[in-house]
Amino acid sequence: MIMKFMKQRSASSDGSSGTTKKSAETNNNDYVVVDTSNGGGAAMEEDRGDELFLRLRREALEVAEKEPMLVHLLAKVGLIDSSSNAKCKFQPAKTFEEAISRIVSHRLASCSGGAEGNLCPQSLLDTIHNAFLSDELELGHTMSEAVRADALAVEKRDPACETLLEVVLFMKGFASLVIHRAARRAWKPNDGGSGTRFAALLLQSQASSAFGVDIHPAAQIGAGVMFDHASGIVVGETAMIGDGTTILHGVTLGGTGKQNGDRHPKVGKDVLIGAGTKILGNIHIGDRVKIGAGSVVLRAIPSGATAVGAPARIIGFTPTGERPGSNVDTKLADVEPLSGLADSLVGSTITKSTTDTSLSTAATEMQAVSVSEERLDSSSSSSDIVESGDSTDGDEADEKKTDMPKKEAMSKKIVLNDSEKDNNEGGEDDEDGGDEDDDKVTDFGTPALVRFAKMSKDDCMCPFSGSFRKYPRAHSEDWISHSKLQTLLIQQGCSDGECVEVYFALLHLLPLCSPARKYGCIPADVFSDNFVDIALEKTSLDIATCQALADGDLRALGLSRKASKRFKGLFSTLGQHSTRVLSRISSASDMNESTRKED
Repeated sequence: MIMKFMKQRSASSDGSSGTTKKSAETNNNDYVVVDTSNGGGAAMEEDRGDELFLRLRREALEVAEKEPMLVHLLAKVGLIDSSSNAKCKFQPAKTFEEAISRIVSHRLASCSGGAEGNLCPQSLLDTIHNAFLSDELELGHTMSEAVRADALAVEKRDPACETLLEVVLFMKGFASLVIHRAARRAWKPNDGGSGTRFAALLLQSQASSAFGVDIHPAAQIGAGVMFDHASGIVVGETAMIGDGTTILHGVTLGGTGKQNGDRHPKVGKDVLIGAGTKILGNIHIGDRVKIGAGSVVLRAIPSGATAVGAPARIIGFTPTGERPGSNVDTKLADVEPLSGLADSLVGSTITKSTTDTSLSTAATEMQAVSVSEERLDSSSSSSDIVESGDSTDGDEADEKKTDMPKKEAMSKKIVLNDSEKDNNEGGEDDEDGGDEDDDKVTDFGTPALVRFAKMSKDDCMCPFSGSFRKYPRAHSEDWISHSKLQTLLIQQGCSDGECVEVYFALLHLLPLCSPARKYGCIPADVFSDNFVDIALEKTSLDIATCQALADGDLRALGLSRKASKRFKGLFSTLGQHSTRVLSRISSASDMNESTRKED
């Protein structure tokens, strides 16, 4: 019977066998979002030009020939034609969307007790297929586009998966996403007086019972997403998951309490979240982030970061160009060290993406810095050595010169706590209120546009906590620490997520051998030259505010006396750098004009 059917279908097939995962029909992309503009892409007539559907049917035919036990299932879901078989007579599916609807509804209805269960099989099938026909978008994709991309993503990323057929038949992560996408289109709780939500909640409940995956119907999930193994995944009501993300089993995207409103994580694109990770609260996980297994994430993680631990700590940068959600590097093998080459050469693993040439170049630069520091050690004062970036050498020099006790020397040269220093710069009154009049006027006597915003001193959950050496006091005015940058941006109304995104992007601009990088600081000139472009991309600040911050223009910012006193030294340095840059630009312009006149 099967052989007869295959001969009948051979005319409509292109004759290629390719059922393996790496067939020529798949391209080099991890997943492909197909443009389906005809109402979700589920046409009522058989789509003979749909290559994905043709692949699925070819694979089904080959399996049916080799494994007869699967014939009934494959016929029931419409992947093979059994119309000539009196004992197994089902109409074949006409489209990819219809086939997926039949597969998923069959699985869910079977797990729910079949005809005697909580779901009517035909009603369930109609609900899922109608969702495919809907033109409603979820993070910019129709259901048809998203499901197709999901299937291709699983086939490409899962090393245990060899064919597209096994993805759609057996992978419960894929099935749970299909049901979620149908439930989301049935979720209309605020649609006037005729809101509907119970059908969506029923789908959620039954999918949770059948597959062990609990996704609220209101959650938003992009295309090309893979739930690997899927058991125990929980996604809250206001959570978002971007395109190309991979989430392993046991992951929770949850809230932090009983509060209402927006309370769940927002995960960016191409993110990898390891098994057992808990991400709690309305925090942002940026694009291309890697989070190690078993982590507990309670604070925002910036784009391109690699984090691990409980609470999660950022350990490095995701190599440029890598897409963690597609690469699925669960061992976190490819990580660029957070604090630069100096630490990586002492016991840390260099990222595989760092070429021998770039590593050699960085090592040469580091050696040059080391030689320079040795020369300073023999010819300059101890304060010069501290400014070079190696506080340990500076401390030892101080001890030899002054015979101070080691602890006393360190206390004079090293800032013990960034947040403590930043708070003490402005005096003890800053955190407790101080003179309220200072919070109403600027240093220029004009009404303040920006008043002091209090910042929490104690954030032991900060993802950078303990990641860097304590920076030298000599650089307090020309280096910007994470806490100082965060305090500065919070005065302008930036969120914690925006602050960490800006800081991380600026830090990544520093060379591996930069002295400032091992202290987790941004040199003032790097900040001034690059802040505007980065802040416009990462924050909601307008261009005038960004430029004023980059130039250290207190008058333009309108900071109150209370808010500005801790930044005066920094702003003076930024202003001087901005003046020098403008002077160089003016000189270059004058020279060009003079050359033009001579010509």
